[in-house]
Amino acid sequence: MSYSCELIRDLLPLYQDGVCSGESRRAVEEHLTGCDACAGMLKRLQSCEIEEIIGEEREGVLRRQTRVMKRRSALVGSIVAGIFMIPILVCLIVDLASGEGLTWFFVVLVSLLVASSLLIVPLMARENKFLWTVAAFVPSLLLLLGVCCIYTRGRWFLVAATAALFGLAVVLLPIVVHRPPVAARLKNHKGVAVMAADTVLYALMMVSIGLFVRDPYYNGAAFLLSLPCVALAWAVFALLRCPRYNGLLKAGTCTAFLGACLFFAEPLISALFGAPLSLPAFAPLRWDAYTINGNVLWSTLLLSLLVGAVLTLVGLLKERRKRK
Repeated sequence: MSYSCELIRDLLPLYQDGVCSGESRRAVEEHLTGCDACAGMLKRLQSCEIEEIIGEEREGVLRRQTRVMKRRSALVGSIVAGIFMIPILVCLIVDLASGEGLTWFFVVLVSLLVASSLLIVPLMARENKFLWTVAAFVPSLLLLLGVCCIYTRGRWFLVAATAALFGLAVVLLPIVVHRPPVAARLKNHKGVAVMAADTVLYALMMVSIGLFVRDPYYNGAAFLLSLPCVALAWAVFALLRCPRYNGLLKAGTCTAFLGACLFFAEPLISALFGAPLSLPAFAPLRWDAYTINGNVLWSTLLLSLLVGAVLTLVGLLKERRKRK
């Protein structure tokens, strides 16, 4: 054999893939006829044993690293939980020593529960950390509001709770529904589920405000103001969900539609409450306290119609080219 085993083994992957030169191929084949070790190496390459070994080693390294990270997260979470116990014990001792009962102790305890839901739960949860964090944060926040309401002897808990739920739903629900466990259940109804939940929570918030203010005129006014806003949100949602239009057509239609809604909102709402229907005045050459509101509304309407028309035209041209 005129070639060393090291040189031939460097050429074996190229030989197996059939990308080496003719001279290299002849050298490898000549060497393999007299070298059982290199021939065995070629057989292992052909049976993909090396790739399997490398894959198993890689998976093993990832599993070990995952276990190490989980142990470290659990350790850090335990340390943070221990640190949170210090102010709880201090407040407990102070309240008992003062002889006034457990007052601030419960406020501090629930406040630390809120902090724990944001710090300890993500560290301790092994999977779906975001969902577990949200599931722990929302009840702890409502519990804190309830404790504060009881401590202050107020009756505002229902208003604060429904308002907090509605605000959190607007921000967090679009993220929650795209997490694997929730997305697998909702499938293609994620948008409808978010809109329905936001609508229900908004209605609960308005009802709670009505119970709190106890104004006989509130329910009618709230209904007249809320119904157009909710209908507008659902109309835009339905337009965006329409599969027949491309993105530019949807953007153009929504821009023009929202601009028109903003322009006619004030006159229509005033008319609902008994005022005569009148459009805002437009005086582009005069900008003062009497004309600025009308000028801004008219400028917004014209700009939105212009932008909407441009986007719609481009979308129609794109749709036409797609059909061709």
